[in-house]
Amino acid sequence: MADDNAELPPDSSSPASSEMASSEERSDAEAFDGDAGPDATTAAGSSETDAPSLKSSFTPGQPASTQSKILVVLFATTLIVGGIYVASPDDNSDNLSHEREGFDEDVNRNMDLGYKSPFLSPGINKPEVRPSGEVRFAAASPVIGVSVGESHRAYPMVTLLGSFTTTGENGSIVNDTLGGKLITVTNDGDSQLVRVFQLAESSRRKTIGLILMGMGDGGGMNLTFDTETTFPQNRKEIPDLTDYPFKKATLAEWLAEHPDTDVYVGEFVTADLQMESSLPYMTPDERLKADGILAERDRKRKILSPTRRKRRGSKSGASEKKPGKTAEPDVPAKNKPAKEKPAKKKTSEKKPAGKAAGGRSASESPSRVNR
Repeated sequence: MADDNAELPPDSSSPASSEMASSEERSDAEAFDGDAGPDATTAAGSSETDAPSLKSSFTPGQPASTQSKILVVLFATTLIVGGIYVASPDDNSDNLSHEREGFDEDVNRNMDLGYKSPFLSPGINKPEVRPSGEVRFAAASPVIGVSVGESHRAYPMVTLLGSFTTTGENGSIVNDTLGGKLITVTNDGDSQLVRVFQLAESSRRKTIGLILMGMGDGGGMNLTFDTETTFPQNRKEIPDLTDYPFKKATLAEWLAEHPDTDVYVGEFVTADLQMESSLPYMTPDERLKADGILAERDRKRKILSPTRRKRRGSKSGASEKKPGKTAEPDVPAKNKPAKEKPAKKKTSEKKPAGKAAGGRSASESPSRVNR
């Protein structure tokens, strides 16, 4: 009779089977360890060398240390932050070249004409005016014509330049009264802008009296009433003032329209100064006449010149100091004219007149001789 338990697998829960399994696992582990041999030892050694080191190492082919990486990151961060700081605009400048069109042109204009320069100069408050028949400006001189009712006045552009008078007034501002109306003519020579102002209806001011308060950026005029508040001449709306109409023309054209006009002459109060100031606008006939008048004026000035009088006086004084050896003190004796030599002989050989042979004068009285 066969045993039924002969073909059954061993029970894993029995002690014999457990011991057999553990022995087999140990043998497999030893075999694995034996097969690994020196490779396992090398791997363990390499894992120890791969540990991060704090030493700095920039050797090619080897990984950088943690400290080196930190230093590189800090250096790169410093460069980026510094570049941003340098490129960023400060409080006084804006990167407007990319935001506003024409910014570069404005900067170039300021460089050519100047930046803001405050100073104080009053305008012309007592303008010199002459009838049109008494002025000698060129007929083609450009003028600013202003009319108030039946009153007309021409302001030649040569009289509205930004020069200063002897009393410190600025010629580019003329505070005037025409036909009982207060007007002020302003001329900004740098920006080529002319404006004529009048008092606004809502203004409580009794006079205009504009004052030049220096120049703004780009050469524009700064105006003021009281030296406390300033405004540029080209501002569209100016407090207490409104624009008054005017006309640009030549003096001949304005005279043709308004024969009874008068003319503001500024500092050119005489005919010769008026001609001289408007020479570039004269016709050949006007220039020929003006040249004759100016030449005669210069000749009279030369005659009346203090230096010319002094020069004439020195010549007359020298002519009076001719006698004897003092006439030409700087001329050497050998270069003196021969006519002076006889004079020397005469002076050296001259004897007292009337001497008698005995050595006494004929004019002596006998009584003195007897004594």
